Amino acid sequence: MKKLFFLSIAFGFILTSCDFVNNPYPETNANLGDTASCPDATFPIVTTHIKKILIEDFTGHTCGNCPRAAKELHEIDSIYSGKIVGLATHVGSFAVPAPGYAGSPATAFTPDYRTSVGDAYDATFGASDFGLPQGMFNRKEFDPIAQTHLKFFPNWKTYVAGIISEPSVVDLQIAVDYDLATRKICVSVKDSFLTTMSDTLRMVVLLTQDSIVSYQDSVGNIKPFYVHRHMLRDAITPSGAWGEALATGSIPLGTTHIKKFAYTIPASYRSVVCDERHCHLIAFIYRVRTKEIIQVEEVNLIP
Repeated sequence: MKKLFFLSIAFGFILTSCDFVNNPYPETNANLGDTASCPDATFPIVTTHIKKILIEDFTGHTCGNCPRAAKELHEIDSIYSGKIVGLATHVGSFAVPAPGYAGSPATAFTPDYRTSVGDAYDATFGASDFGLPQGMFNRKEFDPIAQTHLKFFPNWKTYVAGIISEPSVVDLQIAVDYDLATRKICVSVKDSFLTTMSDTLRMVVLLTQDSIVSYQDSVGNIKPFYVHRHMLRDAITPSGAWGEALATGSIPLGTTHIKKFAYTIPASYRSVVCDERHCHLIAFIYRVRTKEIIQVEEVNLIP
């Protein structure tokens, strides 16, 4: 049985690619080079274009302040419904398994939610070195020295208010066909430029998972049934964290491309069961030089 659905929003330039690249974590090595069996997607006509913001929440299960940041993200999403995409990336020492942490049972804090993709982002953006929790908002203001791209959570609402009205420059649509029996994902991403641009762009598609119930430190209060949301699981794009080359140079108004990917969801990631009923796909395009994301979209894997 297969599920097919669509969602659209402003985004960027897409080419066709299915190259296979080995993932350093074999359990997540699920990118498929063959999209021949994937169906062609039909995309609806879009007349409303909304610029969305990817909020990347760098977090960890022994980070006491991290639940406060997650709550802030949830509140921002409620304020700007339909304009926010959340991504929780577990990185650094706070994400290391810590059985029996702070007097908890020996079976507590044993899951490992880190990923090769998240480690790559952390190495570039420096979140865990700077101190968790940290947030990024469409990766604006990237500066590897000053680290102005990292925002500490009490200021997240204020920062979002200052960028939420930015205009869309691209329309993005995602169509997903998922086979429940084989756990194979076929995803098609379509972009349509709403303005003429000149830039070098890349595109990334990520898999996330919601509703993972496990231990979490919350300012010294150990919560055994904490619900982890927006958790990064892997990259759908075969080249991994930094995605696929999309465009270099002039991109005329009205440019449109469709790109296909295939991926099989493993039973677990680092022994953490992956329940596809709570999975989502996030797609975004970013500027190579500045790392800024010009548009992002998210869909449920199973509607």
